[in-house]
Amino acid sequence: MIEFSRAIGSSGLTPPQEIEPGKFHRFPGIGKRNGNTAGWCKLFPDGQGGVYGDYSIGLSESWQVEREQPITKEERAAFLRQVEESRLQAEDQRQQELQAAAVRAKEILAGATGDPAGHRYARIKKVSLGSLVRRGAWEQNGWADALLAPMYDEHGQVVSVQAIDTGGSKRFLAGGQKKGCFHPLGKFRGTKGRVLIGEGLATVAAAVSATGLPGVVAFDAGNLLPVAEVVRKLAPDAEIIFLADNDFEEGTDQNPGVEAVSRAVSVVGGLVAIPDLGGRKCDWWDVWSEQGPEAVRTAIEKAADWSKNESTPFAREERQGRPHCEPAPLPLPELPAVEPFMPELLPDNLAPWVKDIAERMQCPMDFVAVGAMVNLAAVIGRKVGIRPKDKDNWTEVPNLWGLIVARPGELKTPALEATSGPLKKLEAEALVRFDQDARMAAAASVAAKLRFEAQEKEARKLLIEDVSADVMDLLIKEEINEPVLRRYKTNDTTAASLGELMRQNPNGLLVFRDEIVSLLRVLDREDNADQRGLFLEAWGGNSSYTLDRIGRGLHLHIEACCVSLLGGTQPAKLAGYINQALAGGPTDDGLIQRFGLLVWPDTKAEWKNIDRYPDTQAKNRAYEVFDRLDKLNPSDIGAEQDTDFDGNPAGIPYLRFNQPALVLFNEWRAELEKKLRAEELHPALESHFAKYRKLVPALALIIHLADGGTGPVSEGATLKALAWAEYLGSHAKRCYSAVTQKDVQAAKAIKRRIKKGDLATPFSIRDVWRPGWAGLDRDAAIGGISLLVDYGHLSTEVLADTGGRPATRYHPAEAAG
Repeated sequence: MIEFSRAIGSSGLTPPQEIEPGKFHRFPGIGKRNGNTAGWCKLFPDGQGGVYGDYSIGLSESWQVEREQPITKEERAAFLRQVEESRLQAEDQRQQELQAAAVRAKEILAGATGDPAGHRYARIKKVSLGSLVRRGAWEQNGWADALLAPMYDEHGQVVSVQAIDTGGSKRFLAGGQKKGCFHPLGKFRGTKGRVLIGEGLATVAAAVSATGLPGVVAFDAGNLLPVAEVVRKLAPDAEIIFLADNDFEEGTDQNPGVEAVSRAVSVVGGLVAIPDLGGRKCDWWDVWSEQGPEAVRTAIEKAADWSKNESTPFAREERQGRPHCEPAPLPLPELPAVEPFMPELLPDNLAPWVKDIAERMQCPMDFVAVGAMVNLAAVIGRKVGIRPKDKDNWTEVPNLWGLIVARPGELKTPALEATSGPLKKLEAEALVRFDQDARMAAAASVAAKLRFEAQEKEARKLLIEDVSADVMDLLIKEEINEPVLRRYKTNDTTAASLGELMRQNPNGLLVFRDEIVSLLRVLDREDNADQRGLFLEAWGGNSSYTLDRIGRGLHLHIEACCVSLLGGTQPAKLAGYINQALAGGPTDDGLIQRFGLLVWPDTKAEWKNIDRYPDTQAKNRAYEVFDRLDKLNPSDIGAEQDTDFDGNPAGIPYLRFNQPALVLFNEWRAELEKKLRAEELHPALESHFAKYRKLVPALALIIHLADGGTGPVSEGATLKALAWAEYLGSHAKRCYSAVTQKDVQAAKAIKRRIKKGDLATPFSIRDVWRPGWAGLDRDAAIGGISLLVDYGHLSTEVLADTGGRPATRYHPAEAAG
C-alpha cells in the first residue's frame, strides 16, 4: 500500500491514509479544499497494482508493483483487464455523481423563491442578470442569501449551479459538471447572427444589456474554450464575439483573460473585444459601470477579427501557410507586478531626506523608506499607542518589522545603514549621559560607603553605652541605583540578553540584522524555541514575558516586550525559507508574516553617476523628527491614559482617529475582513494580510507624529497609511510567490534543463527529480511538468506496452506536431 500511496502522491494528489484493497476510495483532487472528492483510487485485491486519478482535471493513471522478474503476457493481460474494469467503475461513479448533482441543482433552484433583483450583488452591479437567475439559500457554504445561476449542458439540461454570495464570492455545486457548461442570457441556438461569450455573469449581462445580443456565460477563463466549442456546435453559422477580461500583469506580457480568449479563437474562430479603462485591469461590467452602455456597445461593435492577426498568442499556424501543429505555448507567468514607491507615502518631514539618499545612492527608494520608517518606529516604541476604534480599548503599539528583498549588489545594506544615522546620534548622546551618570553614581557609592562606616561607629558607641539601644536604622545601607544605558539598537542577541535589554529599555528597541533569513533559521531550531517565542511576543509590543534562567535568576520578568526588526535578504533565500517555513509544523506560526514592511521592488535598468553633497537641510529636518519623538511627552500631544482602581495611570498613553480618519479606517477594514474571510487567498497571504490590522493604524500614528500632529490621528496621515497598505500588498504577493507560484519556478527550472540538454527527449517525471537538481524535488517536478503541459510547452505520450506499468513521457512543444 505504501508504494501505491507514493505513486498517487507523485501525481500531486494526497492519497487517503488507509487504502483498503479492492475498495474504491474518494479524496480531494489536486489543489482542492477539504470536502472535495475529485480524487479517486483503487488498489487491486492482490495488492500488486491499482489505478488512480482526478476527475476535475481528467487524470487517470495506473500503477503496478515493481519486481525483479518480468511479468508474463498472461499477468500483463490480467493487469490490463483490472485497469479497464476499475476505470469503468470510476467513470460509472463519476456519472452517478454528476447525475446526483444535476438532481440536487434542480432541487436547489426549485426552492429558490427570493427576488434576485433585491440581492446585494445585483444591487451593486445595477444591471439585469437575466430571467434564469434565482435567489435562495446555499447550504453548501452556509450562505443564507445567494444568487443562483443554473448551469446548462449542450442538451439544454440543468446540470449544476454557481452561487454568488452578497460579498461577490462565487462557488460551484460540489460534484457538479463545469466543463462545457454555460449560463445563457437570451436565445442563441441556431442563430446566424452574433453571440457574446464571456467569463462572469455580470460581465456578460452588461454586454447583453448594452448591445441587445444574446450572451453565454462560461464562468471562468479555463471554461471559455469548452463552452465556445459547444456554442459553435449549437450555432454553427453564428459570429462569436469573445468578451475578454483585461487581466494584464503590469510589467509583464501576461494577460490570462486575453490569452484564454486567444486559445478559444484559435479553435472556433470569432471576434475579440478587449475592454480598456486607461491601462487598468477591467472587464466589460467595469466599462458599463464607469462609461455607460453606449461605450460598451460602440467598443463591441469594433471587435477585432483575430483570424487575420498573426501577432495574437494563438494565431493558427496554417494561416501562415504551414501545416497545423499545436497552438503556440503560452508564456509562463512572471513574478507578480508591484507598485512603485512614491515619496508621498512618507511623512512630509522625512520625504526629502529619503529621496536625497536614494538618488545619491541610485538605489530603489523603497529600501531607504522602509529603513527610515522602522528606525522611527523603534524610537517611538511604547511612548504612545493608537486605539483604532472610537470606544473600544483595542490598542496597537507602533513598532514595525521591515524586510527588503533584493539580489546581491543592489545596495540594500548601504541603504539601510544610511537611515541609521539618527539612531546612531541618539545612541552617542545616550552614551555621554550614561558616562556622566556612571561617574556620579560611582561618587555617590563612595559617599554612601563613608556614611555607612560613620553610622557603624555611631552604632558601636551607642551599644557600649547601652547594650539594648536600638541601632537598626544606623545599620541600613544606602542603596545607590546603578545607571542604565539607554539602548536604541542591537544586532545579535540570545533570548536572555534580548530579554534583559527589553527589561532595561521598556520603550523597546530595534534589532537590526543584515541578513534576516539567517536570524529566522536560528529561531527555527528547537533549542531556540524560547528566543522565537520572545520575538513573536515582541512583535505585538504590548505583552509581558518571563524568562527563567539558572545563573541569571529564575524570574526575569519583562513587563512589555517591544521590538522593531529590520534587515534584508536575497530572493532565493526568502523563497527557500518561505517554502520550508510554510510547509506546516512548529515554524508555521506566522513569524515570517509579521514583516509588514516587506518589499521586493523592481530595480531600474539605467544608472547615472550622482555626485553631490547631501541635502543638509533635509537631513537636519529628518534628524529633528527623531530627536523630538525621542523626547516625546505623551501629554503634550493630547494622549489619554487609562487608570487603575486607585486612580493611578495604567497602560500606555494612546491617541484615536479623528472622525474623518475613523470613517476611512472602518471602510478599509471592512474590505480587509471580507477579503480574509472569502477563502480566496493562499493561507500564507491570508495570515500576512491579517496582520495589517496592526500595521495600518501603526503607520497612521507614526506619520501623524512625524509631521508634528497632536490630538487625534488625522485624515491625511490615515490616507497615507492606507496607501502604504495598497503598496505593500502588491509586494507581499510577489514575495509569497515562493508558495503561490512555486510550480512556475519549477517549470522554468525544467525548461532551463531542457535547453542545456540535461533532459533527453522524451523524459519522465522521475528523470526530472532523480538527479537532485536544486529546486526540483519530486513535488516540484510534478507541479512544474503539469504547468508546462497546461501552458503548451510540453506534450504527453503514454507508453502502454512497456513490459510493466503504462508510463507517461514528455516532449518539448517544439518536437510535437
